[in-house]
Amino acid sequence: MSLALDTNVLIPWLVASAPGHVAAATLVAGEIRRPGGQIVLVQQVCWEFLHVVTDAKRFTSPLTMDTARNLLLPVWHAAETSRVAPTPEVVPRVLELMTKHQLGRKRILDTALAATLERAGVRRLATLNGADFRCFPFIEVVEPA
Repeated sequence: MSLALDTNVLIPWLVASAPGHVAAATLVAGEIRRPGGQIVLVQQVCWEFLHVVTDAKRFTSPLTMDTARNLLLPVWHAAETSRVAPTPEVVPRVLELMTKHQLGRKRILDTALAATLERAGVRRLATLNGADFRCFPFIEVVEPA
C-alpha cells in the first residue's frame, strides 16, 4: 500500500535543516523498505514544496530555486515514487467534498489533495495536519513520530 506525502512531510524529509527532518526521514525510509513500499507525490505537493522552501518569510535561509529543484527531481524520478496528477473528475469532487463538509477557502488545497489521492486509489497520507484530513473517510492519516 502506497503512502502519499503532504508538503509538510516532503519538506522536512528533503531539507535536512528543517524541523522534523529525522521523523520524516524515518517514516519515508520505513515505507520504502517495506516489500512493495512506494511513496506517492502529487504535482500540487511538488509545486508547494518549491514555493515554500524558497520563501524567505518561511525560512531564515531559504533554498535557491536551483537547489530546491535539485532536491525534488531525483525523488520525482525514483523507482520508489509513484507520480499522481489530478484528473478532470477532481474539480467536481473537490466542490462536492467542500459542500458536504462545509469547508472554506483555507481548505481548498487540502481537499484537492484528498480528492486527487482518492481518484488515484491512494488511501494513506503522511501529514502533520492530520485533523485537516480526518473528515475524509477515504484517507488514512499517517503522522511522523
